[in-house]
Amino acid sequence: MNILKKTLITGVILSSCPAVIANESEGHITELGFKVTPLFEAKLEHNDNIGRYSSSQQPDSSSILEVKPGLMLESDRNGNLYQVAYQIASGRYFDSHDDDYLDHRFTTNNFIQISQRNGIGFNYTYLQLHEERGTGILAGDQLSTIANEPAVYALHNTSITHVYGAKRAKGRIESNLRYEKKTYKNYRDLTTEKLQPLSTKFNDYDEFGGAVAFYYDIKPATDLLFEIDLAERNYQLNDPFSNKSQDDLNAYYLVGTKWDITGKTAGKLRFGLQNKKYKDHDREDFSGFSWDLDFTWKPINYSTINVSASQRAKNPDQGSNYINETRFDGSWQHYWLTHFYSNISLNLVNDDYSSSNRKDDLLETALFFGYELRDYAEITAGWRYENNDSSIAVNSYQQNVFYLATNLIF
Repeated sequence: MNILKKTLITGVILSSCPAVIANESEGHITELGFKVTPLFEAKLEHNDNIGRYSSSQQPDSSSILEVKPGLMLESDRNGNLYQVAYQIASGRYFDSHDDDYLDHRFTTNNFIQISQRNGIGFNYTYLQLHEERGTGILAGDQLSTIANEPAVYALHNTSITHVYGAKRAKGRIESNLRYEKKTYKNYRDLTTEKLQPLSTKFNDYDEFGGAVAFYYDIKPATDLLFEIDLAERNYQLNDPFSNKSQDDLNAYYLVGTKWDITGKTAGKLRFGLQNKKYKDHDREDFSGFSWDLDFTWKPINYSTINVSASQRAKNPDQGSNYINETRFDGSWQHYWLTHFYSNISLNLVNDDYSSSNRKDDLLETALFFGYELRDYAEITAGWRYENNDSSIAVNSYQQNVFYLATNLIF
């Protein structure tokens, strides 16, 4: 498959529906030529601090059963690719039913090859997800300890991408337009005076964005890239503390490189300037260096190393101004036997809140082992650990999770 088309088609599926990774050999072909792939994942885990409480609180622990059935439809006709996927996730806490959740994920990703040089991609994602206590808008003891259910939100994301340039052309142009809408479903109108400014309705937004990137082939499997990305975010309500606008315009001006050496390494490196400008002139704007890296390396055919890292200013879930975030994510998967593998990962996130003295250093690490019973079935067992060291004591916590899971792709 054309690498560019494969990226356009699978990008949203892989990011929003992690379980939707069907093996090329699995699925069922209908008489009309559609590939139908049923999916099923189940996980039993034990969490020793489900609310992510600080050391000043007595932690709540619970076992959790998560079940995630799903279905994916695919079609590849005359170079035109179509994909639709739906997945539902039900989580039940044995000792804390207030934390139960029901998530929905729907995506459709399509690419139409108009001519040898022109193609159009259309992606749409609908997510109805939850934020666990101690995360997102419910971070910190003052909220996590009184919350009686997870925060629930709906997210719509639509994008249209145009590609100009033949597969082996010296240069090609990719441009896109996108729209995103996020709306919280609960905790919208907190009644107490102290908590009212923390109502989730103040985090609802619409975002319109667009980008154009030019890729120039400098040698086989390696491109230079030049990219401009703009996004305007408009919040439904003003800042609850100042009653002033929260709207902002975010702009990236990037250069970098992209490479894909079959069977060995693939990746993308971008760096440049980020400008984040608020509509309210009293708020502190951001202008500074920004970069991101995605890197995959296969030193041998049964071992894979993935690294991603970035530095950027982003909008916070709590507080007013931006967060200056630096993060590193790395993982190593290695097959010790034909069907037996291990995976170890390490994630480091440093968040510096511009509007306060709050700084968070989050460490996440995980280790799990997997055994592939068949091409369509595997079982995994593992451990996850989180440690958030915050300058705000009630935002510091530690959490351990042990789990056993199975994944089926029919």
